[in-house]
Amino acid sequence: MTDLFTETDFFTDSSAATLASALHARCFDDPWNEEAFVSALNIPGTILQVMCVAKEPTAFALYRQILDEAEILSLGTVPELREKGIATRLLDDGIKFLRERKTQILLLEVGVQNIAAQQLYRAKGFREIGRRPNYYNHGAGGEDAIMMKLQL
Repeated sequence: MTDLFTETDFFTDSSAATLASALHARCFDDPWNEEAFVSALNIPGTILQVMCVAKEPTAFALYRQILDEAEILSLGTVPELREKGIATRLLDDGIKFLRERKTQILLLEVGVQNIAAQQLYRAKGFREIGRRPNYYNHGAGGEDAIMMKLQL
């Protein structure tokens, strides 16, 4: 599938908020609306990464960079194309981009039940640095988040 990757684009303004919202809705049960992306992308240091496969937007990552640290705020791949290496490529391109911007530390939170994402992050060198109890609200109960860090 690697030969189908067409491009990765980075946005530092709200021009792609509609696209980001549509991708987020395809990736998650509790999606962010367009206004949430406009608000996030209007904050200095916020970066939206969109990956296209066969010229179709299929994955995204939203980062916030402050000085030499960045955090992944959200990352997703459309369900029908998961487990095809897209998130790996997305993350590789994002890390390269952040390194070029002099980022030294990349942080994130991932749900304890999201084993696939944990495996991806560990394969990229992220290590667990803590937990946030009941970080994700899933209706009747909360899900803990694993806090992870990658030294770039």
